[in-house]
Amino acid sequence: MTMPPIRRAVIVDAPLANAFAVFTDEFGAWWPVDNFSVFGAGGSVGIDAGEIVEVSASGEKAHWGSITEWEPPHRLAFTWHPGQPADSPSSRVEVRFTDLDDQTLVVLEHSGWEVYDDPEGARANYGNGWPTVIATYAETLADQPDFVVLQHRRGPAADPDQPLIAQPGFAEHRAFLSRLEAQGHVLAAGPFPETDGEGMTVLRLPPDIGLEEATRLATEDDTSVASGFLTVEVRPWQVVVRG
Repeated sequence: MTMPPIRRAVIVDAPLANAFAVFTDEFGAWWPVDNFSVFGAGGSVGIDAGEIVEVSASGEKAHWGSITEWEPPHRLAFTWHPGQPADSPSSRVEVRFTDLDDQTLVVLEHSGWEVYDDPEGARANYGNGWPTVIATYAETLADQPDFVVLQHRRGPAADPDQPLIAQPGFAEHRAFLSRLEAQGHVLAAGPFPETDGEGMTVLRLPPDIGLEEATRLATEDDTSVASGFLTVEVRPWQVVVRG
């Protein structure tokens, strides 16, 4: 007798493209490998070249499954046989993503219990495990940082007869960026070519530092901006595609 699939659903606080990208591109960042893996703590797991592979701390590899359907950002499916040879009988997992504006409904369905020696036991085991795994994924998305772009230009207090980089105010700006970099907030920073004073900084901020605090940092903590040496435009940036 065919056993019904397990279905688990969660609404995550992320737009559709982000929800799909984190599930796939950052699989190893959210999967609770310490408790749900072949080798246990210290290893890593990820999707590479269409395969889901775990690597232990000592370099051993375990094949978990193969991507069989890939429809970003709406759907993917893969075979599932953690720790078994790649050509072994496998169950099947399908994950669907539905756009809910700023949120996404994620539905995971696990089927194909007939391949197990003890189908009922396998289904019961995964029925207990998948809720924890999906909850960890949702928590990771909730903790995803916001991205903010700072666009800088020459300010009224800068000496128009000297390059910005040669003036004391520029050292203050560099010190501000160094402080943010030390805190892990700077994703990238630099000038636009063939300009004098125009540049851009992309900040990756944790949830407790929102747009208001980012604006305060950019306009007050950066003394080069507070003094008028530079001007800054603070713009929130929603990332929908990740390379």
